[in-house]
Amino acid sequence: MVLVVDDSPFIRAFVAAALARIDVATCEAESVRAARAICHERTLEAVVVDFELPDEPGVALCREMQRLSNVPVVLMSGHSEDDVRAQFPLHQQPYFLAKPFTLNQIQGLIQQIIGVAC
Repeated sequence: MVLVVDDSPFIRAFVAAALARIDVATCEAESVRAARAICHERTLEAVVVDFELPDEPGVALCREMQRLSNVPVVLMSGHSEDDVRAQFPLHQQPYFLAKPFTLNQIQGLIQQIIGVAC
């Protein structure tokens, strides 16, 4: 199960549909607060989270996941990869996905992370 966290229903639906095409189940959250609740309720293989969310930055959730679990995190952002990565120490770099991204990009990255075959 991959948790998709974005305040845009369109982005959440796009990612969920892309991952469904490679038989990866998803659940969705519109905020960091909602994502935290799901993280406590479900076993996750990965989290895909927007860099900017209305309640807290996605970076906060990413740091929590790094501290509390081994669940890999993908940060999605329209900001540059260097700007996003600058917020983390070298040994704690999350995966990064530049917005806008394609169906193939999200599928390929999740396949790499959780090891699913097409």
